[in-house]
Amino acid sequence: MRRLMIGGVLWSAAVAAAACESTKVCPTIGCVDGFTATVQRADGSFPSGTHRIEALVDGVTLKCTFTFPLAGTVQPTCDAGLNVMVVPAQICIDTHNGQSSGVSCSPIAGQFSETVTLAGTPGQVHVWQTVDDAAILDAAVAPQYADVRPGGPDCEVVCRQASTAWTLE
Repeated sequence: MRRLMIGGVLWSAAVAAAACESTKVCPTIGCVDGFTATVQRADGSFPSGTHRIEALVDGVTLKCTFTFPLAGTVQPTCDAGLNVMVVPAQICIDTHNGQSSGVSCSPIAGQFSETVTLAGTPGQVHVWQTVDDAAILDAAVAPQYADVRPGGPDCEVVCRQASTAWTLE
């Protein structure tokens, strides 16, 4: 009888512990596999004209065409799996006032940053970019992915992400 009681108590404790563990919330927002390249000129300027980006991603060609300067806040429209954004470069300053902290960012006049994002975890990426048919980028990489756990080390949600920086001619 005592064995049953002790076994029942241990079993109840195990069930309670499992129930507590299962209530932990592990967010999945922002957790996607992907490759990102940040692309800029050394001086931060961005060439005006008709841009064409062609990406060879594990043997599949993806394309994007846009004119810079962009019309308002409209961003380039690209083939599925390829995303390109051009935004003003910013300088950000951390602020601390004893009890709180924050970040304040301001655009840098005349400077821009382009972000090329590819969905999934491609093994080989080769990107060419032209402006008015003049070559301004020819870059290739075999991305090295890192596991990212946005919910913390105890969460099972894992994304694989890689990034690099390229310089436009």
